[in-house]
Amino acid sequence: MESIFSNLSKDELKFQSEVNEYCDNEIAPYIEDIENGKIDIMDVVKPMGKKGYIGLMYAKEYGGLRKSFKHELLLAESICYHSLPVDMSRGASIYPANLIRSFNKIDTLGKYIGPLCKGEKIGCFCFTEPDAGSDLSRMKTIYEKDDANSELILNGEKRFITNGSVADILVVYGRNGACIVKSDWEGFEVVEEYNLMGLHGLHLGHLKFNNVRIPEDHILFFQEIRKDSSGKRKSGKTSAISSMQQFLGPERAMLAVQALAVARRALEVAIKYSVERIQFKKSISEFEGISFKIANMVTNYEAGRALVEKSVANIHNGYLAAMSKLFACQNSYKICDEAIQILGGIGYTDKYPVERCTRDVRLLRIGGGTDEIMQYIIQKGIYRK
Repeated sequence: MESIFSNLSKDELKFQSEVNEYCDNEIAPYIEDIENGKIDIMDVVKPMGKKGYIGLMYAKEYGGLRKSFKHELLLAESICYHSLPVDMSRGASIYPANLIRSFNKIDTLGKYIGPLCKGEKIGCFCFTEPDAGSDLSRMKTIYEKDDANSELILNGEKRFITNGSVADILVVYGRNGACIVKSDWEGFEVVEEYNLMGLHGLHLGHLKFNNVRIPEDHILFFQEIRKDSSGKRKSGKTSAISSMQQFLGPERAMLAVQALAVARRALEVAIKYSVERIQFKKSISEFEGISFKIANMVTNYEAGRALVEKSVANIHNGYLAAMSKLFACQNSYKICDEAIQILGGIGYTDKYPVERCTRDVRLLRIGGGTDEIMQYIIQKGIYRK
């Protein structure tokens, strides 16, 4: 199957070839060991920093390659073809650096960017809470000002945080701000690391922050929450939610690319198997019950490619981004599930990667905004027009 992106420049094609070779040699051989817990996923992620693949879009002085977002998507596609959890770990690790740059805090917090880009430190992004999944207005994590010491005091908890249980540097969102937090600061606690249906090897943590003191120079942004006459904090749309809007389009385009890369792997396996598998004296690809499945799978993959390319070309259009994520993630799961059906009993074993692809890609219909939230965004966009 063709790569997700067409009409690539010479530089993009060269980069794609380089990262494909890297993934074949440095990621693919270790997938089963990660899956079975024989090696830690970070043993595969961290060396990517030496190649500039963690902080790909950063300057060489930080350990990056100063590449574009399109290059970032090409890299994600190459990695996810082999392993979705490896790319999720890589992407989450650079998030604190992304926020430091976005909030123009390089002068005070730039010291963290290099170690994150080079894989010397692990990063994570803390947003989702036990009571605040899709409904982020229920976010309870809060920053309070300690004027006497020019610090903020952080209290709250976060869960489903990729890299959360192993991170060195965290960016933590609260109702009224965001800060860079180090995991060795007093008051930080890893409650548990989740066991998952898929994405084996991924460090997905539940974290607590108990009166964690944040130095003034580690604040990305902060806004005091006003109180009513009775002393209760006023509710309403938080500044944290508003500040996240700029990141949603690129994030959802990335999730769509990740999903299609996983689907491409399952689809290639299914096509090859259908040609080679002989039943009733002929290849099962000659039976319409199989070949029609392949026809639908390829059609959905190609439609997903077209929608993703349109979304990437209009990267800050949230309506298109939601559409591409919804379509790509739903249909990638269907493609992987049909791949198991085509392989039959052997598809349900770990002899082929299709069962792993199915388990892994299922999360993408939840993370980054559920299918239902994407549908809500899409219909709002339709009626606005």
